[in-house]
Amino acid sequence: MKNTTKWRTILALILMYIALFMNWEWAWGVLFLLWVIPDLFSGVTFFIEPIQRNENPMLYWIIITSWILMAAYSLSTLFINYNQYRY
Repeated sequence: MKNTTKWRTILALILMYIALFMNWEWAWGVLFLLWVIPDLFSGVTFFIEPIQRNENPMLYWIIITSWILMAAYSLSTLFINYNQYRY
């Protein structure tokens, strides 16, 4: 069996740790987009288990919409300081 190194996955994992350590909320938005864009093309998303658009369309679109909304919220932290609204 050939061992292939998954450099993109390793790099993404390292960047995820850096984002967590540095409290970069916007990085999660990028990650959500990297999850959702291929799912839109393939018609399959993964949340605990594979969800296919043609077999479970309602659940598929709820998950896809959730990823997009979470990406938008996370990316918005680049422009909006939500901490200023906390009491």
